[in-house]
Amino acid sequence: MSKKDFKTKENIRQSIKTWDNFWIKVTPIWFDWMQWILVLGLVGYLVEQTRNIVLFIVYSFSYISFYFYIQGIFYAVDFQGFPFIKSKRAQRGASIILSGIIAIIVWFLISSVISELKGKV
Repeated sequence: MSKKDFKTKENIRQSIKTWDNFWIKVTPIWFDWMQWILVLGLVGYLVEQTRNIVLFIVYSFSYISFYFYIQGIFYAVDFQGFPFIKSKRAQRGASIILSGIIAIIVWFLISSVISELKGKV
């Protein structure tokens, strides 16, 4: 589980290293997601054009799997250092809520891109 502490103050050198490491890790994941989004859009388009039940099953399973994958990614992040929250249990609850909100926003953004691709491929 990765931790993000909003209270920690790093010096400039550590901040730059943190940002560099962040982009080194995130960029390949981003392009993997882009490939998945394009494939889902293409398969969704083929389902609409052919009405093939096998493609529909593949598309539905893939779409649902991607949704749970995104939720798993964001729920694994443990946000810490919320102001005015002292108890560890409340901190974890706030972290779970924030993670859920981020996951839902990302999912809706990705879903809208997939919907657009289905209509344009």
